[in-house]
Amino acid sequence: MKKGILAKKLLALFLVACVSLCANVTAIAIKNLPAQYSSPKSKNKDQKRSGPCGFFAITAAAETSSDKKGLLKKNNYFSEQHALCYCSHDPSDEGWHTLDKDGNLLPILAYTVSGYGPVLECDYDRYDPDKLKFSPNLLKVKPAVSVYGYKFLDKDVDSVKEAVAEYGAVAATFFVSDIINHAVSIVGWDDSKQNWLAKDSLRKPDYYFWLPYSTQFIEFVCITDVRDFDNKLKRYQHDEYNATGYYFDQNLSVANVFDFKGNEELESIMINSKTTNARISLYLAPVLDNGSPNSDRSTWQHLHSGCVPYDGYFTFSLQNKVHLNKGKYAIIAHMEQTADSSIPYIRCMKPHKNLTLGPNTPGKSFIFIGNKFYDVTFLPSCNSIYGFSIKAITRQS
Repeated sequence: MKKGILAKKLLALFLVACVSLCANVTAIAIKNLPAQYSSPKSKNKDQKRSGPCGFFAITAAAETSSDKKGLLKKNNYFSEQHALCYCSHDPSDEGWHTLDKDGNLLPILAYTVSGYGPVLECDYDRYDPDKLKFSPNLLKVKPAVSVYGYKFLDKDVDSVKEAVAEYGAVAATFFVSDIINHAVSIVGWDDSKQNWLAKDSLRKPDYYFWLPYSTQFIEFVCITDVRDFDNKLKRYQHDEYNATGYYFDQNLSVANVFDFKGNEELESIMINSKTTNARISLYLAPVLDNGSPNSDRSTWQHLHSGCVPYDGYFTFSLQNKVHLNKGKYAIIAHMEQTADSSIPYIRCMKPHKNLTLGPNTPGKSFIFIGNKFYDVTFLPSCNSIYGFSIKAITRQS
């Protein structure tokens, strides 16, 4: 083999290895996609009235992705009722309420990565649109699986095809008219028809139909990382109602402070960012008596370094688990722009339509400015941030 060819092949292998180190998320470049494809068809459920179609689209996508990984037994399905009730608070209470009827995916995506769902229909009530109300008892139902990642896709046909082939399904929202949106779950395609095969909770009798590639789509989302539920794992989070805003900076360092229960090991960190290929490093830091993370970098314990794999929520599994005693610790995310990325963005929870948030109490989220941490509630330009999209996942020792 000629030296030039060998060098090129070695370089290609090196680049592939570098990409694989960016995150603990499998990224498969699928080539030579067939002209026709369909994930195995399964039961699709009737939403019965014009309503939160986004819940049915994401639930259907999560079912297909779970089934593709062998995590669902035959005739087991996730409960839309549980998800809808989880997001159906009284408008005067904290949480989602008056669920949009236009394919809004934010509430169901919040539920999906909350750690409280999805649950099976057999473990909770079947869908009843007249009985949608939050109850604390919802949090006691054992989830069937745990979702560790979702991805916002580019709107080109190939990106959606690759996601359907890899993950089984893609939830899609699109314009029905100037004032009406709808959401479905794409499970296949046919190039000869120039159409997507979609599960639609409003169509009868079989709830599958063909949707043209040329449809005016709003967004595509797929579930990237779903695993068996493990009752020994706990999620600490300050964005429990989802990432409804973002913060960005050329050299970004932010932190969430969590009050850990103790006798547990820090296993992984979940992050929500839109800046694909940005460099990211994660640290654990002690918290001072005033509630702020210690600004002295020498006290920070390095947890992980890599890069942002895609736009959405993703999980970094820590190679070296960290034992945590009872008390407060800070999880710090430091992000830097690279030649292949834009300015770093991290998502966060902010006030949003149909989302009631209580008082924004200090001591939860911080920004590192000029070698010092500042509480977001004390910064006029950032005091609408209720929490950064940084989740800590621990295992009971």
